[in-house]
Amino acid sequence: MSRVLLGLISAILVFALSGCAGLAAGAEGEAGARNGGKKAKVEQPKPTKPPIKLKDLLGSDGRLTLLILGTDAREGTIGHRTDAIIVATIDPGSGKVAMVSLPRDTVNVPIAPGEAYSGRINSLFWEYQRASGKTKEALRKTKAAFAYAFGTEIDYYAMVDFDGLVRLINGIGGIDVTLDEPLIDPTMHLGNKGLRLKAGTRHIDGKTALAYSRSRHSDSDYDRSRRQQQVIAATAEKVRSRGLSALPALVELARKKVVTDVPMRAAPALYQLAMGAKLKSPKSIVLAPGRWARPLAGTYTIAPRVLEVQKMFDRVFKPLD
Repeated sequence: MSRVLLGLISAILVFALSGCAGLAAGAEGEAGARNGGKKAKVEQPKPTKPPIKLKDLLGSDGRLTLLILGTDAREGTIGHRTDAIIVATIDPGSGKVAMVSLPRDTVNVPIAPGEAYSGRINSLFWEYQRASGKTKEALRKTKAAFAYAFGTEIDYYAMVDFDGLVRLINGIGGIDVTLDEPLIDPTMHLGNKGLRLKAGTRHIDGKTALAYSRSRHSDSDYDRSRRQQQVIAATAEKVRSRGLSALPALVELARKKVVTDVPMRAAPALYQLAMGAKLKSPKSIVLAPGRWARPLAGTYTIAPRVLEVQKMFDRVFKPLD
C-alpha cells in the first residue's frame, strides 16, 4: 500500500522484513559456528545489493504511481473480483498526493489499442488470472491495461483481499475515520444490527472498516469508492504514526496478504517518500457519472468518458520537471 498508498504500506512492511531477515541470517550463522564445538561448513555470504535510490524508483514522469486493488476473495466466492480499483501518485518534490477510483461497474474501458473490455471492470484481473493461471502475470497485465486506459504511467501494483484488510487494520489497533453524517446499513454482516456509525470521528476495527468500505445500500457505489480511499488513507497514516517499532508484527501478514511488485530494495526510499508526503489534503477523484462517465440505459453500469478522463490524468498526474 503515504496516506493514500496501500501499496506503500506493504513497502514499509518490506523495509522491516529486510531488517528482520538480516537478523535471522546472523543468528543462523552463530548457531552453525557453535554446532557442538565441531567445525561447520559456513558458506560465504553474498554481497548485499545496495538499496534502490528514490530517483531510480520513480517513473520517467518523475512520479511514483501505484495501482491499488482490493479483491473480494473469500470463502464461498469464485474468482478474484477487484471491487476497489485506485490509481494513486506522489510528487516526491512537493509531497502532494492524488488518487483516482474507477467504480467496479464501469464497462467499455479501453485496455489496449483497438480493444475495450466490455464486461464490468472489476472482472478484468480475474479474466487475466484465469487465462494464465499466474497471479503476478495477471497483475502485470492489469497494470498495463489501466495505464493504457488512463494514458498515464503506472509504476507498481499492490493487491490485498478482504481478510488481509481486516487483519492489517486490527494489527495496527484500528483506525480513525470522520463521517459528515451517520451511516446505517443493516445489510452488512456486522453484529445483530449491521453497520451503524454516528457522524463525527469514529475509531473502528478491521471488520467495521471492511463494512464501511463495502457498504453502498444506504447511498451509492461512488460514495463507497470515496470511503475506500478514506480507509486506505487512515490505515497508511496509522502505520506511519506508529513508526518502525510497530512494523515487525505486520511483516508476516504483508507477505501472506499483500501481492506487490514493489522491489524489496526500494523499501528505504519508499519509507523516506512516505515520511515527506502531505497527508492532510490528498486530491481525491471518483470516476462517477457526470463529468467522468455516462450511465447506460437499462443497466447499473457506466461507460467512461475516455477523453475527459485522460485529460484529467494529463493534468493531475502530469510529468514533473
